[in-house]
Amino acid sequence: MKKTGSLELIKNINRSLVLEQIRNHQPITRAEIAKRLNLSRSTVSLIIDDLIEKKFVVELGFGDSTREGGRRGMKLGFNPKSAYGVGVDIGGTKILMALTDLDGNVVHKEKRPTVFEIPAVIEAIQDFIAQAPVDAERIIAMGIGVPGTFDKNTGVLIDSPALGLHGVNLKGEIEPHFPFPVFLGNDVNLAALGERWRGAGDNADDVVLIALGTGVGGAIIANGELVLGHRSMAGEIGYFITPEEIRQGVVSRPDQFGAFEDKTSGTALNKYGVTAEELFERYEKGDPDTKEIVESFIVEMTAAIANVASLLNPEKVIIGGGVSESLGSVIESIKKKVDECSPNKTAIELARLGGDAGAIGAIAYAFQQIQEQ
Repeated sequence: MKKTGSLELIKNINRSLVLEQIRNHQPITRAEIAKRLNLSRSTVSLIIDDLIEKKFVVELGFGDSTREGGRRGMKLGFNPKSAYGVGVDIGGTKILMALTDLDGNVVHKEKRPTVFEIPAVIEAIQDFIAQAPVDAERIIAMGIGVPGTFDKNTGVLIDSPALGLHGVNLKGEIEPHFPFPVFLGNDVNLAALGERWRGAGDNADDVVLIALGTGVGGAIIANGELVLGHRSMAGEIGYFITPEEIRQGVVSRPDQFGAFEDKTSGTALNKYGVTAEELFERYEKGDPDTKEIVESFIVEMTAAIANVASLLNPEKVIIGGGVSESLGSVIESIKKKVDECSPNKTAIELARLGGDAGAIGAIAYAFQQIQEQ
């Protein structure tokens, strides 16, 4: 049994390596793949025949003959429309559902008001799939993002105050209703994967996302993998605290906003009587009443990002969430100050996917889990 299992593992690894070569270097021939991977031509051909049969790979026609006049090889390409994934981002006020091909191209998308009963969520997803312009049999996986903390060993949703759920095995309740595997994760973590895959991350392997919305969240990707931490709570940047706040007796509790969150979130900025968008618009126009508020925000963001850069050395720090859409007038100031405050240089970008990041990232996560398993 052990030997059989090992052989099957090797086959799966080789299949993934071959598919990766085709995806990254198309058009490419069997001979070129065998040479790149140091595998036999027969092994590569068997794998490719199977991938063609499953429609993951297509033949693109014969390439040029060799310089010695040898037989022309058949060029191969990746077929992103061979399979699809569903992504669901469950927020406090809305559920966003998306369907993409294997390259992350969205072919169907729908937003609905949030429902808090699990059977209603299942029904909404089933209805979404039924209306999709794709045969449901071609859907291979679904990812679901939830604002909450998951046990990384059991997958149980430990706590989601926004949805009023605690200690719920969401996977166990949702997956039996669908003919494909279902994977769940924290919404900010999945948004980071979405930005890395199809947004500002540009597939960088080391990325930190800072999500400025109603509250403040964070996610860490290192060496291409999410960093979850001991209790799956890594990235809680909202609880960053300064020495002065410690001297003032500020206490951080899980059921309350953190110190950093209290200064930079949309909720914190709205306490000045205008929306975050209006606040930054007035600042850009030179309104003196907003100068101190916005410059304090810039300093807080600079300190947080500089410390993140010094600690984690990410290639990119992405600022997302609803507030990020209003930061065009201050992002260059933040970049300049961070560059001065940390020797670890990092590219700082505003998110590109907007509200779609969570659903797109849920699909990226599901595809990643399928490939690894």
